[in-house]
Amino acid sequence: MTLPSATLPSAITRRDLLHAGAAAALLAGCGQRAATRRADAIRLWVAPNAAEEAFWKVAVARWNARGRGLPVRFATIPTAGNSEDTVLSALVAGTEPDLCTNIFSGFAVQLAALGQVVDLAAQPGFGELVARRHMGAIMPGWTQGGRVAAMPIYSSPTLIWWRADLLEAVGLSAPPATYREVYRFSERYVRPGARFAMQVVAGRSWQDRWFDFISLYYAASGGRPYLDGTRALYANAAGLEAAGFMDAMFRRGWTALDFDAEEPLVTGLAAGATRGPWDVERYARIYPDTLARIAVGPVPASTVPLEVGRGPGSTFSDSKGAVIFRNSQVAQQAFDFLAWVLGDEALDLLWLRRTGLSPARGDLLDNERFAGYYRANPLARAYAEHVASARPPALSEHTIDIQKIMTSRLVEPLMTGAASPAAALADAATRTDRMLEAQA
Repeated sequence: MTLPSATLPSAITRRDLLHAGAAAALLAGCGQRAATRRADAIRLWVAPNAAEEAFWKVAVARWNARGRGLPVRFATIPTAGNSEDTVLSALVAGTEPDLCTNIFSGFAVQLAALGQVVDLAAQPGFGELVARRHMGAIMPGWTQGGRVAAMPIYSSPTLIWWRADLLEAVGLSAPPATYREVYRFSERYVRPGARFAMQVVAGRSWQDRWFDFISLYYAASGGRPYLDGTRALYANAAGLEAAGFMDAMFRRGWTALDFDAEEPLVTGLAAGATRGPWDVERYARIYPDTLARIAVGPVPASTVPLEVGRGPGSTFSDSKGAVIFRNSQVAQQAFDFLAWVLGDEALDLLWLRRTGLSPARGDLLDNERFAGYYRANPLARAYAEHVASARPPALSEHTIDIQKIMTSRLVEPLMTGAASPAAALADAATRTDRMLEAQA
């Protein structure tokens, strides 16, 4: 499974987080950090990749040139590994910036649990920004107890890429959208051991659950959460539908335990696979012939949402946002800058052109500002259609542990047939509950 270019969180332990929080609190309590922290500029860290750095260079230059507030000084997150470890180390050392991007929802909750970030929902102008950016359907996935630890900047829904030529070879003119349609295609296309209908499991790592079971769960549940505090919610009807689909694909030999080919869509070993918008640029550069034959469809579910008037189906969103750190002396000014950037449609269009990732706003297909871009980029439009209905990871500081349990107790038993969907679901949910209760 190809992951986005932005870094993913490493296995940050509870001890690491508590140590970082305690150290930061100790330094703050001594009164030294606030006294030495500069208040004449906003310090910003951004994701360490060329496309996002190029965007922020323009945005910061425009802000500074207009003199709307404190000047902004930005740098990429100084990391050779992953952003999360770097942020935690900076908190311990007292060298964190005022504002930091590239924060996924689970890490934002971790930082909030340590008391290290500002509640953005309490900042003057927050409501106006949400309204201006049409984020009403997006913000619930980032809000916990009425508090918002991170403001989403972009949303990258997961969808299924299908080889249109392989679909057409068996008489299909559009990508399968339901389990039944996937099964019918599988019956016509699969040659046991030689070619498969769909790559169902993204991989064996904990983060791969975002791109298989969790995407399928969101599609089956209409975007309802799979976790609520210290309770797993996914051992329900929607979870059973998603697990049952995975089980059926394995038991009938329509998918494989492992795909030797790095790119099964390129070789035709699989006709369909989960892909994110970050793959568009990569395929355009490396596999342009394959990209020209790709048709994008929804993550399958038992029914098609459009048929029952619910709009585009739900799926997982690999989203990242921005946080403002508690010890910033310019928190309000930092939020003013962030709100200005996110509320500027011209900058959102620039973001689209530089990164190919959809801004986290609900009017992308209704706003004339973006119409030209999406007319020229139909694959990007398919992702934009799902931004409002895509959901980020659960708001939990135990994301890694939860998804390791999903891997070992749910997905792997389904792959091997060691447990029925209902039994695997019940076991995984029970173990998740026990782990969360112990951590609490």
